[in-house]
Amino acid sequence: MKRTWCYPLILFALQFNSATFAEVAVPPARAELRALWVDAFHPGIRSRREADQLLADAVRNNFNTLFIQVRRRGDSLYLKSLEPFLEDPACEPGFDPLAYMVDGGHRAGLEVHAWINAMAVWRDAPPPHASDHIFNRHGLTSSGDDNWLTCLSSGSPRFPVGYFLDPGHPGVTDHLVRVYLNVLSNYAVDGIHFDYIRYPETEGRLPKGSPVGYNATSLARFARLSGRQEKPDPGDDEWMSWRREQLTQLVRRIYIEAKAINPRAKVSASTIAWGQPPRSSRNFLETDSGRLVYQDWHGWMKEGILDLAVPMNYARETNPTVRQWFDGWIAFEKRHKYGRQVAVGIGAYLNSDDNTLAQLARVRRSEGKHLADGVSFFSYANPSAAAPSEQAAVAAAVPAPSGSQRLSYLAGGTSAHPPAFPDRVPPPPMPWIDRPAEGWVAGTVAGSDGRGLDGAKVQMRKSGWWPFRKTYRTQTDGNGWFGFAALKPGSYEVRGVERAGTNRQEIQVEAGEVSRVELRH
Repeated sequence: MKRTWCYPLILFALQFNSATFAEVAVPPARAELRALWVDAFHPGIRSRREADQLLADAVRNNFNTLFIQVRRRGDSLYLKSLEPFLEDPACEPGFDPLAYMVDGGHRAGLEVHAWINAMAVWRDAPPPHASDHIFNRHGLTSSGDDNWLTCLSSGSPRFPVGYFLDPGHPGVTDHLVRVYLNVLSNYAVDGIHFDYIRYPETEGRLPKGSPVGYNATSLARFARLSGRQEKPDPGDDEWMSWRREQLTQLVRRIYIEAKAINPRAKVSASTIAWGQPPRSSRNFLETDSGRLVYQDWHGWMKEGILDLAVPMNYARETNPTVRQWFDGWIAFEKRHKYGRQVAVGIGAYLNSDDNTLAQLARVRRSEGKHLADGVSFFSYANPSAAAPSEQAAVAAAVPAPSGSQRLSYLAGGTSAHPPAFPDRVPPPPMPWIDRPAEGWVAGTVAGSDGRGLDGAKVQMRKSGWWPFRKTYRTQTDGNGWFGFAALKPGSYEVRGVERAGTNRQEIQVEAGEVSRVELRH
């Protein structure tokens, strides 16, 4: 849906419980992503009343983008779903929150992105009521290949944040691909937003690596592909690299297949920015993101399989060490966008209004010639830390200010800071989406029985004069799928490697399109 940004007369005429939203006008200004994470654990989109309030709050406080959580843990807040609807008494019967938000958000001049948790699948002791919930079908009561849960090296599937799926299990990746693509196929969202696209964190720390990813099927795959039969140690270099690659293959597959459905859809991710920042791009994998939860989002940006990274730079401003880490991370993020975009995620729930605005001011500063493309606030439910007066009010059983009131410091400022969002601005354009100059390839390698080959090596070479014939290499995931991103248009030869008899194919890559190839062994 085309947006119109023009000079304002009246920003909006909204009724909290009305489904009609006026077109929002915006003065000319530097484009900036101003996003708000809206989680599904608190009031947000569970009813028309909540959704109308959210839209009014977003417009009043000059946001332009909403990341709305529509999958928490194997459930959904949309009706055209492959998974059961969210079990929450606050959900309005028969109401489709995602459809309502897309329609209302677009009329209000807002981008609406479907925030979808990937690996987190359940947390509470009682299992879900729905028999078709993924935790009931592939969780604690399942065995063998039917069990999709990741485990500690001890064999326990329980983590501090609950139960997680294992990205090294082919059944998991196939299911998650279908979940993400189903949303794009059925809803006119502006994008899909990854979260929990990682392995779970653990309670303790080892000198090297993390004891996660020990699902039996995943271990069997690793043993077969590596030729090693012993259970790998958490810090084993090959095992760490393999776990990172499982996540990268999943992101690559969803990104490319998403572009086949809607090449204008933006693919983004909430990414890990814990602990000490990297000194340079060369040691990114030594950060907590790379060595504890195996999320190589720096590599995803470099490969071009994310349009937007939203690092979760949640930092308490009053802690000097954490503040220093925050500044180091945002400097790194501004310098390592690789032609894509970065919006800094701010943990407003940890800070006072003034401290959040102080962090935002540093986010907006240039790092040499490098800038962040915007900011996202966590969260709509808790847009700032409770001030002492609010804490006293809670203790006295007096209602604290609503989320709507507590967002007002962004558009209205404080006694110490001018407003951060005094008027409306559009999100920054994405030239590689608006005017694509590159394409993608998606393919499969199958055996004689028609089943996808796991770990098959694939090589692709651009046709042309020899010195300019670039070669690309990858390997298939557990289902036989492979893909290449950010390809210049032209003719390419694709073939299997190390498997005698695998056929070759010539394909044509077009800008903004996904070309497909099927190889047989």
